[in-house]
Amino acid sequence: KTRGCNINGLKDLNKLKGELSIEGLGGGRVKEIDAKKAQLKEKHELIGVKFYFEGNASEQRGLLEALEPPHKIERLGNCGYKGDGPTWYLDTNYGKLPMLCLKGCASWVTVIGIKSLEELEVSGCPTLCELPIMPLLKSLEISKCDGLNTIGDFRALKWLKLFNLNILKQLPTSLPSLEKLDMKNLPNWESTFTSMPCLRKVSFENCPKMRTVLGDFPHAYTK
Repeated sequence: KTRGCNINGLKDLNKLKGELSIEGLGGGRVKEIDAKKAQLKEKHELIGVKFYFEGNASEQRGLLEALEPPHKIERLGNCGYKGDGPTWYLDTNYGKLPMLCLKGCASWVTVIGIKSLEELEVSGCPTLCELPIMPLLKSLEISKCDGLNTIGDFRALKWLKLFNLNILKQLPTSLPSLEKLDMKNLPNWESTFTSMPCLRKVSFENCPKMRTVLGDFPHAYTK
């Protein structure tokens, strides 16, 4: 873990291993030129990178552009970022990424279509309007994303957690691999499930328009 003001110390650490968290990005603490000198892209032995941003969107945009992570990482996280996606944020660069976490990214419009993605967590991203097809996705957690009104068909999904989504209306009617379903504060969700043969645990709270009833899940533990 490093604070933004100490980012210069990363320049010569090309053998850095494990997971790296960089906090305090923005607020005048870090210059874009220093972020580039850190040469984060060359830290090929890192398996995870997580950014924590402060300050204004224009400053953050330059910093994130300069802090391109190595392309073979397994976990990527971005918290508190106010700008749009950087140019390196492409599925061609991170086509083997298994885990992505986006929190408090106010202008993040979409999740890139990473076919290898197995775990996705998105929270506080109000402009996010759609999710791409992710055939290997097993765990999906979404909260406070008021631009999202539908969720696509994820046939490998085992765990689905949806909290505080004000305009979400529809989910796939068939989730054949789903084992755990957790839904809370979905005021406009109306859709009904027809096929969830693997479901073992389900929780609904404050879903006033829900058409599905708990008796539709005879093999699931409900609460």
